[in-house]
Amino acid sequence: MLTLMTFKCLATDHQTQMAKHAPKPVLSPEISSDESSSKTTKETESDLIWKGISSSFALSLEQWDQDTPWYKRWSASVNLGYPLVETPATLPANATTGPSNQNLTASLSVKHSIIGNWFISATAYHYFDSDLQQAWNPDFTYVFGYSDWRPYTFSLLYSNYGGNRFNPESEVKHTEFSQGTWSLGWKFPITKPFIDWLSFTDDGAMGCQLDYNYTPEYFDLPSVEYKNHHQTVSLGCKYSIVGNWYVNATAFYYFDSEQKQPWNPDFTYGFGYFDWHPGTITIQYNNYSGNRWNSADRGPETGRFKDGSISISYSFKF
Repeated sequence: MLTLMTFKCLATDHQTQMAKHAPKPVLSPEISSDESSSKTTKETESDLIWKGISSSFALSLEQWDQDTPWYKRWSASVNLGYPLVETPATLPANATTGPSNQNLTASLSVKHSIIGNWFISATAYHYFDSDLQQAWNPDFTYVFGYSDWRPYTFSLLYSNYGGNRFNPESEVKHTEFSQGTWSLGWKFPITKPFIDWLSFTDDGAMGCQLDYNYTPEYFDLPSVEYKNHHQTVSLGCKYSIVGNWYVNATAFYYFDSEQKQPWNPDFTYGFGYFDWHPGTITIQYNNYSGNRWNSADRGPETGRFKDGSISISYSFKF
């Protein structure tokens, strides 16, 4: 789901949900463009690339002693998600993956920074119309791994956005770990002269992330059964227009086109106002439905602008 220093992280599932929740580069207002230019003059591009790569997956035990105490490493956000349409989808009862939820929801997300950029997070959902909650619409989701907002760094995440249940029915698990997605990513900025060609504002900045995504087990609609080894590569970019206003998009390549389900997108997109600081409000529109490069190929009631949703969230620290 930037300039040399303006990353926060892209924040993945079986294609639709993966696009929705995977870490994505976000412009960071912590460092000004003047500071970035100064750093660039002191370090060559190759120096910055090596610095980002070599620092990835750092796990410093010294930092564990000097860092913020564990009980102060918690952050959270509350979210209200409003779909532009509310149309229940029809899939077999045993499906634990499917289209994006089309239901008014409220959610609470909690994140714990273990050490450095290693973290674990979880989200609990409330569906205002319980009759519209499908088998693949989760009661909770969870993500863990490593993600650094800095440019040229790698990330490694596991995310599970399937039909997880707090109180599953008999012979149904709380979660199917094998149906989560592993994502290996690399962040990089769009630098001069390319950013000058793409930007239409003085403050414009862009950053991208390339991901390899692997899901051990996925639901296949044509065969109505579960299959193995769903693989994609995705490229997501985010453009900061001015301040905290942005647009973003992600494109997907499927190693096996037959693995692509009607709800799996060729691309996703969004726009809105994002502020990573605690105590702030974020407003976004996102479309993770079955968007197709050729609109004639999209599934019924998917891939349209109205199949997206609007969300309002408030972030805070404990």
